[in-house]
Amino acid sequence: MFKNHYLRIVIVEFIILIASLSCKSAAQTTRLNDAARRSLKISKLQFPQQWLEQTRIGLRPPDGIEDIEVRQVPGGKPTEFFFGALPNGAFDYAHELNPNIPLPQYSENFFAVDFTDAMRVRPVPHDEWSSGSRLYTQPRLVVPLGGDLTSGEIRYRGKTFSKVGKYWGMGWLSPHGKWLAIFSYTGEKPTPDLMHFITGGSPRTGDIFWQIYDAESGEKVFEWEARDVDNPASLGSRVVWLEERRLLLPLDVYAQSFNVVTLPEFVPKTNPVNVQLPARTDRNGVRVAPAQSHEVWGPLAPLTKGQIAEMTAPRPPEVFELRSLDQAGSRELLIGIQEWTQSERRFRNQRDGGGEYSYRVLGTYYFALSLDNPAQPRFASKEEWERGKVLRSGHFGVSLDETVPTTWGDRPAYHPVEKSGATWANPKALRADQWIAALSYTKQGSASRGEIFVDIYEGRVGVKMSSGRAAYEGPIDELVKQGLWIEGDYVLIPLNPSLESFMFWTLPG
Repeated sequence: MFKNHYLRIVIVEFIILIASLSCKSAAQTTRLNDAARRSLKISKLQFPQQWLEQTRIGLRPPDGIEDIEVRQVPGGKPTEFFFGALPNGAFDYAHELNPNIPLPQYSENFFAVDFTDAMRVRPVPHDEWSSGSRLYTQPRLVVPLGGDLTSGEIRYRGKTFSKVGKYWGMGWLSPHGKWLAIFSYTGEKPTPDLMHFITGGSPRTGDIFWQIYDAESGEKVFEWEARDVDNPASLGSRVVWLEERRLLLPLDVYAQSFNVVTLPEFVPKTNPVNVQLPARTDRNGVRVAPAQSHEVWGPLAPLTKGQIAEMTAPRPPEVFELRSLDQAGSRELLIGIQEWTQSERRFRNQRDGGGEYSYRVLGTYYFALSLDNPAQPRFASKEEWERGKVLRSGHFGVSLDETVPTTWGDRPAYHPVEKSGATWANPKALRADQWIAALSYTKQGSASRGEIFVDIYEGRVGVKMSSGRAAYEGPIDELVKQGLWIEGDYVLIPLNPSLESFMFWTLPG
């Protein structure tokens, strides 16, 4: 695949030798920053033979490999993983949603890789492959923002990431969102022809570039490049993530050799966090002054008794807006809550005479949650609120029973989702961009008390990422109907009608 018969890798303070690639090789360079030297390493995975597929004329190597599937035997050796190829792709395993959809085509051969220092590889018979359970190894795409492949940048969680090469490939997030791998390439595109009359197609030769960033801090932890590569644009896919620790970068379109980047240990964020907001009343029951107050007068004279009762009835507090605030090196989520702090009937004099009015005071409170430590919220000032950036948010409840039309008939819109509590909530789930937050509960004594369970699923292939539970008080369906997805991939679910406590999730991204 690469053009010179040598391989050069330079790493500050230590050198790792990699065997020459299966076809042609090129000068390649790897650079690490100081923070990653002690725990990051790179090695090469070479499968001992080409992938094979069954055709009408017998076994033969496929023209290319679209996807790689990884399995592991439950209770087996923790460092050993099974690899199989899907020449035509997995299609997000849509056949599991509709039996009429054809099954993906697997290779006829499989391999086991033991990711120890020796990196041992062995062939695996079909029955051993079948005994393994599929792992969630697919990277999640982050699309660069720009007018074409040569411009723009990737934006993720308030940070921006640029490319090294002339053309964008794609950004590949690790399953839990800790790492962001960015692919780009250079090269001269062919002269436009009848097949590629606009762009001229992809470069036939060029250079490829990989950078890996800590997606939360924005710090670059790894970079690698290869010069004078055949079909450079084609090497930006078939990426495999293993348990947020190892990233496999393809070195050829046949998925026969990979660079294996071993990253520092990853500790997932604590999820969920139970957030207890500062009290809006003091120990004596006296209301804390809100950041802002607005008087609302409503004439009662022309209204019926029913309309007056509806106008003056108590209304629960509500989250009316969310914002983000970056200051002093920290990021905070600002929560705006409105509630009626005063409600009574008053006589009001007017120029044309007095009358009975509904007098109400709408109080607005602001709270700040540090995204590094959301368990310790605080009151926020009006000035901080005004400096914050408004975030998109909304309640996207789903029943999980929706269907979508396909060529093979209607299929379920979501992979099977299990509940952890005794009873499904209504709605059963919140859709948070690419995530599904499944909602269920178990009553404890009173009908308005119990435990709420939230299970986070990745929506594309239906894998469960994490689970959590918390005590709730109040009508459970009313609580989950106020649950919010927040821009930046956060979920906020109230645990009582007064909105004094919440379950807060930081989704993988």
